[in-house]
Amino acid sequence: MKADTPIALANLSQMTVIEREVFLDGIRERRLKPVKIYEELSLMQSEAKKEKMEDQWKKALEMFEKDLARVDKAIETLEARSRKLRALELEIEQI
Repeated sequence: MKADTPIALANLSQMTVIEREVFLDGIRERRLKPVKIYEELSLMQSEAKKEKMEDQWKKALEMFEKDLARVDKAIETLEARSRKLRALELEIEQI
């Protein structure tokens, strides 16, 4: 089989069936190589994006937990002040 180069193209009509199949398989493999590379890079990019989003989610969850702890403390403080106000109010009513 005569090699297929940019200058001397292979003549398909002069090839045997087996040579044509081998030739077409080579073309298919060359065509699929960049597609496979693209798919691998897309997958890697997807994974990187997922990891980044998971990191953002973890940070947001940590901030939420800190805010929740602050809210709990603030509610406890408000409840204590409310009790103190109620006690003072009762004392005032007795005077």
